[in-house]
Formats: sequence, C-alpha cells, structure tokens
Amino acid sequence: MLEPIFFKPIYKQVVWGGNNIKEFLNRDIEEESIGESWELSAHITGISEIINGVFNNKNLYELFNDETKRKEIFGTKCTTMSKFPILVKFIDAQENLSIQVHPDDEYAEKYENDFGKNEVWYIMDCKENAKIVYGFKDEVKKDNLADAIENIENNIRYIEVKKGDFISIPAGTIHAICKGILLCEIQQSSNVTYRVFDWNRLGLDGKPRELHKEKAKEVINLNAKTQISNYYNIKDDINIYNSKYFNIDLINIKNTIIEKSNKESFIAYIVLEGMGIIKKEDFIKQIKKGSVFLIPAELGEYSLAGNMKLMKVYL
Repeated sequence: MLEPIFFKPIYKQVVWGGNNIKEFLNRDIEEESIGESWELSAHITGISEIINGVFNNKNLYELFNDETKRKEIFGTKCTTMSKFPILVKFIDAQENLSIQVHPDDEYAEKYENDFGKNEVWYIMDCKENAKIVYGFKDEVKKDNLADAIENIENNIRYIEVKKGDFISIPAGTIHAICKGILLCEIQQSSNVTYRVFDWNRLGLDGKPRELHKEKAKEVINLNAKTQISNYYNIKDDINIYNSKYFNIDLINIKNTIIEKSNKESFIAYIVLEGMGIIKKEDFIKQIKKGSVFLIPAELGEYSLAGNMKLMKVYL
C-alpha cells in the first residue's frame, strides 16, 4: 500500500553554519556548524534515504530511476525527466554566506552537466534587522560589471527581511543570505554555485574557498528584479509561486482537511509552523515544524489535521 514518504535529513557542516537547525527545529544533531539540512534530494551530492513504508532503506535516486514506479510515485509530468526536479533544504546562516550566483539551465547543462538553479526562500526565523544581498545597485551596468565584481562589497544591494518573507531568486541573480537567518529553500535539483566574494575568510580546511568570478560574469543577469512578499499573517490558503520548475501553495490548517493526490505530480510538504498529523487509512504520523514528506502521485485521499502552516510544492 502506498503511504506518505519520509526521509532522513542530510546535514552539511559549513564554515558559516550554526546550531539553529538543531534548536529551532528540535533536531538531534551532534555536530556543530550545521549550515544546511537537505530534506528532499536526489542530487548526486546528497541523496535522501527513505525511512518508512515499502521503500524503507531505499533512496530517492533509486526510486526515481525505477521505471516501474516512477509514474505511480512521481506522476506523469516526471515520466520523461532525466532527474528528480527539485531539492528542499533548510539553511542556518550563523554568518554571511558567500556572495554568489547560479547559472540557468542552458549554461549549467553545457558547462556543468547539471540543472540550472532557480530557487525560492521562506524566512522561518531571523534576527532583528537581518538582511540579504539581492542584486547590484542601480548604477551597475554591463559595461562596468567587471569593475563592480572586483569591488563587490561597494556595489551590492542589501534588503532587510523578516519572518514570513518569501523571496524568489531567479538564476543569474547575485545574492547572499546574511547572518542571523534560518530559512527553507526550494530549488531546482542543482548544486552549481559560482562564488564571487567570501568575506576574506578561511574554509573549514583552513584554506580560502575557491571563487568563480569569470563564470559569474558570464551568467549574471542584471535585469533580475526583487520579488519579496510577506506571508507571516496570512490565514487563508494561497498560491505564492508559479514557474515551469515548480509551484508552491501556502496551506493553513486549523482542524482537519481532506486532500487528494494529483496523478500529474508528486506533492512535497514542508511544515513551517505548528504541529499535527498526516493520515492515510491505517497510516498515521505526527508532523511538526521542520517535517518534510512526499505524497505519491497515486496515493489518493489523505487527511492533514492539527494547527500548522505548510508549504505545498508540486510540478
């Protein structure tokens, strides 16, 4: 019998990481400086292991590449895809991340054998006056881009953010998550990042981390526009993002709702706040802030109950 699929998190230790994934999401983590928790991934650099049901101990990469199961689990839209299309992670920025940019599909496929990287962020928690880097100042144009990159700290645009902000980062956007932010990121399944500046610090190995300025110059899109909305106090269900890569609804649950799977696409849920249960016939599991799970395309009816806010991601 099909049931909702849960996964073992993959924790990434990085120089800018902290302990908020452990503390804010109440995770049992021994390591320090955990900057990322990959929750749903079939990317070769971090593959999610399934921890329940008939697929227990298999991983998402294996399951997606099982042609006998792909339509049933992932939906008709995935039947012609070469790779599982999305990656869901939590990011804890104890310190600033590098100023960076991601390529689009065409460039990434040609030079990196990977997807491009369009991504979105939902700010789950942040310190007062927390900021992100989003794009360049208006005076940066194509003819002075090289100089702007060499003097990057003086040419970037900072934007203040708060809890509940939803931010779209199209491929080609120069950006950085700054210190004091915990967020959920939904992105294309890619791990291609071109660092432009890393605050003159050393990595965990005691050496400066590699920069990729020349590639960054080739992929930066100076026309990228700021797209930020705040949904912290939204009480109704609402669609908050649509693209050819994935779509996102924000779901608020106060009692019990009955949902039905979509044969065109799997659904990934991320619990942003609160707690409750997911139920499918005899299957019942508690979910809480930080829970991430996948609804198979042919699961049928299931219920969500409790007091919680979730993101619903689908193709």
